Amino acid sequence: MNQLFINNEFIASKSTDTMDVINPATGEKIDTITFATEAEVNDAVEKSKQAQLEWEKTPEPTRADHVKLLIPLLEQNKDTLAELYVKEQGKTLASAKGEIDKAIQFIDYMTGLSMNNKGEVLKNSRENETILLTKKPIGVTAGIVPWNAPIMVLMRKVIPAVITGCSVVIKPSEATSLITLKIAELLRASTIPAGLVQILPGTGETVGTQLAQHPDIQLISLTGSMRAGKSVYAESASTVKKVNLELGGNAPVIVTSNADLDKAVNYIVTARINNAGQVCTCPERIFVHQDIHDTFIDKLKAQMEQLTVGDPFDESTDYGAIINQQQLDSIDDKVQNAVKNGAQLITGGHKIKRSGFFYAPTILDHINLEDSAFKEEIFGPVLPIVTYSEFEHALNQANDTNAGLSSYIFSENLKEIMLATEKLKFGEVYANCEAEEVVNGFHAGWRESGLGGADGIHGLEEYYNTTVSYIRYD
Repeated sequence: MNQLFINNEFIASKSTDTMDVINPATGEKIDTITFATEAEVNDAVEKSKQAQLEWEKTPEPTRADHVKLLIPLLEQNKDTLAELYVKEQGKTLASAKGEIDKAIQFIDYMTGLSMNNKGEVLKNSRENETILLTKKPIGVTAGIVPWNAPIMVLMRKVIPAVITGCSVVIKPSEATSLITLKIAELLRASTIPAGLVQILPGTGETVGTQLAQHPDIQLISLTGSMRAGKSVYAESASTVKKVNLELGGNAPVIVTSNADLDKAVNYIVTARINNAGQVCTCPERIFVHQDIHDTFIDKLKAQMEQLTVGDPFDESTDYGAIINQQQLDSIDDKVQNAVKNGAQLITGGHKIKRSGFFYAPTILDHINLEDSAFKEEIFGPVLPIVTYSEFEHALNQANDTNAGLSSYIFSENLKEIMLATEKLKFGEVYANCEAEEVVNGFHAGWRESGLGGADGIHGLEEYYNTTVSYIRYD
């Protein structure tokens, strides 16, 4: 497929730079995408700039009315979108459809905020003067979308931008450009004016860097790895544009002696195998109180070994494929290194021998805290476990990371839960539940897990600038 989406039209790129798209569940080639050239990126940004200047004149509730018309288009095309999504990305069909449903919920919620653009009226110490704070669209924005949730994260970049009166240039992940361009067909069929949403396949090093450096882009939002986020952050510095980053996590899970172990195991496994573990909010480091360790391991092992891994189109499959060979090798390297360094392999610990890229549900007990499988994000169906004796020490170890996105606590003791929510230094704390990321919340990371955030009213306000007007009437 040689397609770029510019100014509501699909055009062929003049580039010779291409990439094969591989079905992760079969290893077979399903298409070839062509990347945008530097000139094509500049053209898309210029068209976005012109479209945005007209769009910001439209009242915000009217903008929201246009955006809301995407909902029936997504509903009508859900099955077609989900099938392509599974072939390109490898997650289960149920998960793909669930993501589309959440995208619909997100659009419905965000469009409902269109009457909530509230300014402020302040009084000055000087007589006959009023101060007004008003919010205005930030202008042309850019969004860099990952492969692990390309539909939902695409909506996080597009919907708030268009509602607030901005335009957006999207660089999809190279691994999931097909599904992004398929959604462009729905954008074209909607009443959203031409030029407000552009989609340009390309690599982070080329298209991503160009967007970060471009002087006409006022905000760039990236969801991806810490490495990619730091690169965009650095490249954006020359134009001092606003940067919104949602980067990798290394989520700790504290299971106390007061936990309901059946509940804890169920939620931990559910969260860990979501998209084969390829989600930044997945449990990555499990801290289990020594008094309940053996029982916890027995229950966890039983549930992990009951999982069905394989064909993502099969309704009985619990999780599907790893995105590519490189990621599969990375998972296995971390696991083998941990075992070599003394971790006890409870179950799994190997690639599954079949077509495509699959990894067995894996538990690593008594892992070395310095192993990469513990200190770094695994992004796979692997649960590394250590024990603790003192709750305060577990909290300190949980916080001992450069990441700061999500964290978990399992306990039926209210004091432990409240202490955890107070002392865990992460953007999200999930107490006795899996990672939800509700659309009216705020998804944001601390430390190297990001800047700014998404979802809810705070996510919408990322796309505004503020003007302070001093009105004197002597």
